[in-house]
Amino acid sequence: MNYIHKIVVIAALLSSTVAFGQLTEDPDDRRSQGQDPLRTQTPEGRPLPFGQRLRFGGGINGFRFGNPFSLGAAPVVAYQATERLLVGIGGSYTYTRYKEPYYVPTTYNQYSGRGFAMFEFIPSLISNLYLHGEIENSTIQEKVDGRGSVQASLTAPLLGLTYMQPISRRFGVNLTALYNLNYSDNALARTIYGSPFVLRLSFF
Repeated sequence: MNYIHKIVVIAALLSSTVAFGQLTEDPDDRRSQGQDPLRTQTPEGRPLPFGQRLRFGGGINGFRFGNPFSLGAAPVVAYQATERLLVGIGGSYTYTRYKEPYYVPTTYNQYSGRGFAMFEFIPSLISNLYLHGEIENSTIQEKVDGRGSVQASLTAPLLGLTYMQPISRRFGVNLTALYNLNYSDNALARTIYGSPFVLRLSFF
């Protein structure tokens, strides 16, 4: 009788473990069934914790060697608000240096911060294609060697599209094309953006 009792207890423990595993199934496991991973909930419909909806990443911008030399970084933190909506914040810093003999020795330091939202608007036709809107504030400091420095700021609303190639549930490669709705052809806008069109490659 004790032997049978032990078998019943072990079987109960195993079955409860399997059931718990099903309740806490990782949404990424849906890939094996040919389905996209859920972004905000478990397969049983339970909402994912706040931390499991966060995405971290960024990109490299202003990458150029030679004269001028330019290099920058642009970190991003995003939150999966719903299955189709991402919101986030980002920042960037770009260092640019012009040197003799072709230029007057000048250093540019450019800082920016932005808030953005991305909405997957036609998932039944093209999955992972997002409407993308953001507000970006940029400050640029120009310092000519042997002289003082000048600083100016610009705020721009940007609107366009982002295509995301998912790598996992919380990470992907993003190609973004935006249009600056506030662009004007002046020296400050040309220095910061170059044109009204903004192209980015980022990872989050």
